[in-house]
Amino acid sequence: MNMGIIEPYSSGFLEILPEGECSDYWLIAGIHINGEVFCPSPRLYRSEQVALARAAQLYDWIVDHKQQIVAGDYFCSQLNLSLWYQPKVS
Repeated sequence: MNMGIIEPYSSGFLEILPEGECSDYWLIAGIHINGEVFCPSPRLYRSEQVALARAAQLYDWIVDHKQQIVAGDYFCSQLNLSLWYQPKVS
């Protein structure tokens, strides 16, 4: 059974999952930054390394554009994907 991968990155972590049992394709499940989670629209990546690299790119973009993102759904035209954002619960 192939489980997902949680990779520490900067002040958070990247979470990726295989598409299914014995699959070579991966999904980005979440980008976690300071207790908040950002989930990109589903997209398949051809390898674990490609998915982690794309997740790191998303992490960096989110950090640089955090002020534009509000709770709920946000479409990022620059990266051509939607982000669902769950703010930290107080």
